Amino acid sequence: MRLQSMVLGSVACALVALGAVACGDDAEGTGAGSQGGGGGGAQQEQTLEGALDTMSLTADTTWRLKGVVTVPSGKTLTIEPGTTIVGDKGTLGTLVVQRGGKIMAEGTADKPIVFTSAVPKGSRSPGDWGGVVLLGKAPINEAGGEAEVEGFTDPQTFGGGASPDPNDSSGSLKYVRIEFAGIEIAPDNEINGLTLAGVGKGTKIDFVQVKSALDDCFEFFGGTVDAKHLVCYNNQDDGLDFDSGYTGSIQFYFHRSDPAIADEANGLECDNDKDDPTVTPITNPTISNITLCGQNGDQAKQQYGMLFRRGFHATITNAVVTGFEAGVDFRNTPDTAVTMSHSLFVGNKVHNVAYPETDPKTDDGLPNEDDDGMFDEAAWFAEGTGNTETGAIGDCWAATPDPAPASAIAGGTPSGSGFDTSATYIGAFKDKSDTWMTGAWIDWSAN
Repeated sequence: MRLQSMVLGSVACALVALGAVACGDDAEGTGAGSQGGGGGGAQQEQTLEGALDTMSLTADTTWRLKGVVTVPSGKTLTIEPGTTIVGDKGTLGTLVVQRGGKIMAEGTADKPIVFTSAVPKGSRSPGDWGGVVLLGKAPINEAGGEAEVEGFTDPQTFGGGASPDPNDSSGSLKYVRIEFAGIEIAPDNEINGLTLAGVGKGTKIDFVQVKSALDDCFEFFGGTVDAKHLVCYNNQDDGLDFDSGYTGSIQFYFHRSDPAIADEANGLECDNDKDDPTVTPITNPTISNITLCGQNGDQAKQQYGMLFRRGFHATITNAVVTGFEAGVDFRNTPDTAVTMSHSLFVGNKVHNVAYPETDPKTDDGLPNEDDDGMFDEAAWFAEGTGNTETGAIGDCWAATPDPAPASAIAGGTPSGSGFDTSATYIGAFKDKSDTWMTGAWIDWSAN
C-alpha cells in the first residue's frame, strides 16, 4: 500500500509541471501533512489510506479518504477549522476512529470541518462514500461487553469488554458537516453518516450536521456519549437510531426527512435488543428539545416520528413531531417503556398519534396495524404531562428550512446530563431569534 501510494504520488507530482494537478507530501500513515499554502494556485490534495499515525490535517489541503482509513489506539487525528475531507467513491472511503484512538475535529460556525463526497459538486448523491465512525470503550449490552460494528468486511470492534469505561473519550466533533455518506458495503449493510459505537461521555459532540445520508444520520450503538445541536437533513433512512444499551443525553436536534423518497424513514428508531429486550444496560437515553419533520405526505411505506420497540426505554421532553404518517408507534410492549412530557404532535398526515387497531384481522395499510398487543398510543400520549396536539411551528419544508415557531411554546424543564435547563420550551428552537442552526456549518443545497 505504501509503495503504491508513493508511485501514484510521484506520477501526480510529475503532472504538476504540466499544470494538471497540485501535489503535496504523501500522507499515508505518516506524521503531519504539508503545511504549505497553495501558492495562490489550486487547492492541493493528499490521500489518506490505511492506519494513520498521530497527525494534523490542515485547511490548505483537501484530504482524500481511500478505503477504510483508521485512527488506531494511542493515535490522535487533529483537524483544523475550515478543512475539507473527501471520501473516495471507488474505494468506499471511510474514516474509523478505533478504540483508544482520538479525533480532535473542532471547527467554528464560519469555518466548519466538512466531510463530503469526492465526486464533483453537482453530481454528488447519497451513498457516495462511507462516513465517520467513532468506536469507544464505554458500556454496551452485547455479550462480553464488546461487538463488531455493522458495515465493515474487516472487523471493527467497539465496547469496553469486561472493563468498560463510561467516561472514555474518543475526542471531539464540533462544527462538523458530514455529507452524501452511507455507502452500501453489502446488501442491506450500509454505513451511517455518523456512527457512535460504545462511545463514552468524555467525547464531545456538538454542532454536527449530517446531510443527504443514504442510511441513518446518527446511530448510537450503546455507550454513554452526550450530544447537542445535531441536524439531520434529507436522510434516506432514520434520523437518530439507538440500540445496544445507549444511555446518553441528546438536546437540541432538528430532523427533516427527504420528501422525495418513498421509504420507511423514521425520525427516531429505537431498540434495546431484538433477541433479549431485557438485557442490560437497557437502551435508555434522555432526550429534550427536538423537532422532527417527516416527508410531509402519505408514503408507500409507513414512516413514524418515533418508533419504539424491543425493550427500549427513554425519557423525552419538549419534542415536536410533524409531517409523518403517524407521530409514534410502540412495539414489543410491555418491555418497551417511554415517558414523554411537554411535547407537540401536529400535522402528521394519517394519524397524529396512532390509535389501537379496531380490527386486527384487517390490513388497511394504515400505520395503526396491531403490532403491539393493542397498545393505545393515543392514550399514552394524552396521559403525558403537558402533551398537546394543538400548536404551530415554522416551515420545515422550505428550501431553507425555518422550523422555529413565531413565539416560544411553553414546555418543561430539561433534566439530562449537561442539559441547558433554561430551554423550557417545546422543540429545538425557542422562537425566530433562536439561531443556533445558522452559519457556514449548515448547508441546505442539493448536491
